[in-house]
Amino acid sequence: MSTQSIINALAGLSPDTDKATLMTAVDDAVDGIVKELKANAGGKVQPEVAQATQTTLTFLEACGQLKDPEFTQRARIRASELLEAFDKASSGDAPRRKKRRKKRPAGADAKPAGAAKGKAAKGKPAAKPGAAAKPAKPEKPWEDTPFTEAFTEQICKYLRKRAMLWYVPQHTLTPTPFPLSTRFGDNLVTAIKEHFMHRFFTNRRIMVLGDELKARNFEEAAFREIFDKPKKQNPVRSMWEDGLGDIERLLTSDKPPPQKSAKTKVTTKKTGGFLGFFQKEEKVVEREAVADTSDLDHAKGFWNILAGPEVTYSPPKMEDFIFLKSLFEYYPEQVDEEQQAVKQMLQQEYGSNQAREGAARDHLNALIKDTAPCSGELTALWVYLTAKDAFGYNVFKSFTSSHGTNAEQRRRALPYFLRWIPDFTEQEAPSRL
Repeated sequence: MSTQSIINALAGLSPDTDKATLMTAVDDAVDGIVKELKANAGGKVQPEVAQATQTTLTFLEACGQLKDPEFTQRARIRASELLEAFDKASSGDAPRRKKRRKKRPAGADAKPAGAAKGKAAKGKPAAKPGAAAKPAKPEKPWEDTPFTEAFTEQICKYLRKRAMLWYVPQHTLTPTPFPLSTRFGDNLVTAIKEHFMHRFFTNRRIMVLGDELKARNFEEAAFREIFDKPKKQNPVRSMWEDGLGDIERLLTSDKPPPQKSAKTKVTTKKTGGFLGFFQKEEKVVEREAVADTSDLDHAKGFWNILAGPEVTYSPPKMEDFIFLKSLFEYYPEQVDEEQQAVKQMLQQEYGSNQAREGAARDHLNALIKDTAPCSGELTALWVYLTAKDAFGYNVFKSFTSSHGTNAEQRRRALPYFLRWIPDFTEQEAPSRL
């Protein structure tokens, strides 16, 4: 059989060829080439014979990947015979099969910067053989400093105090309205620390404040002066309100999160082969875009702490973001003054015929209209609970009816008052509100 016939015979095989035919073709090819090599022993091997030898060796190497032990062993033996014959015919100038280098694991050649071979890095113990170094994953996107610690403490204290301005120690409402619950104040602090502080400390304007406050040794009064500034001069307040707006939008939006860096996916793909036979399986690295859920995760975490299923108070609703956004507009001295003024007016109306009837109602209505969002209503709720004898049915009916002629109108106008207090406006006077 000529060398070209050998190549043609191997090329004529198909994946459906049975084992016996395949083995016969291999034997014929090897025997034919060995015969040609012996005929040229001691001389120069003809190019077509060398090509046939290389083609057959490649074919036999591919045969070694089959799962049939008998055929695999047969292919190895015939390959050795063919190489030996070629060595003798060409004085050892045989076309050897390529040895595959095993890939070293990623990072196998890496050494610690500045560390000599066999020596531990300065100040660190030598790693145990085989121990893989794990990169440290920072828990926070900022570095803790005296400024960040003081800022965190002061902003949480500042906002908690304003969220609790309408706290009532003893009342009969169950569950407790969230603005009246100390537990809500505690949860607000936790939510800020875990899911909001990164907004402050990754912002250059906030970090610049560190130099300004360092000169005053991070005093509470220094922080309070900054927090109390008007909005245009107050980056802390702007970031608080904008951040809450982002959280509200993320929680209510139907849009999918934006895409971030691609995620690596390893799949197996068949490649190569010889004449359609014995394809090899290789790992192929594919990259696919994944959603950036970091902001959404923080938004969900923030809201779950404040209004999740585990809270024991009456939880806030989505519409209560207006309350959270307005915390910087609530001034403790002003709110306390308003509370005491309305309470005093009610007590004068209740215990004296000389007081003008409706003065307390008019003052409450003015507060609801002129003060920061939710503040006037929460003052009405505070007075109702702390001066219940004075806040009788006539005052209740006069106050609520001035905000609507039916129950739906009144609920829309007084969402914080009538959310937790039954609307007695159109009912007969109860014995006690």
